[in-house]
Amino acid sequence: MKERSPISQEPPHTIMTIKEQLLEAIEALPSTRLVEALSFMKSLSTKPSITSAKSFLAHLKTIGTWSGDDFHECLETVQNSRGEAQFDYSPNPFE
Repeated sequence: MKERSPISQEPPHTIMTIKEQLLEAIEALPSTRLVEALSFMKSLSTKPSITSAKSFLAHLKTIGTWSGDDFHECLETVQNSRGEAQFDYSPNPFE
């Protein structure tokens, strides 16, 4: 008899649904890791979903063009605010 793992890679209709697999994996977690798991699950609902390049390009077509008359002024402000990069190799900047 084939032993199945708690998280199966097989289609859900043959063994378990994804929700059942998640619940089983949660039950197997030590209590010290449950907070971490909950935090991760909550982060998934706020994480933006990955879109395809095609839908991204379609979205770009809906974005309007520059409508103000201050384009050159804004561009000049950006260029003037640039500075040379400074790298501090000191391990502690407060020393």
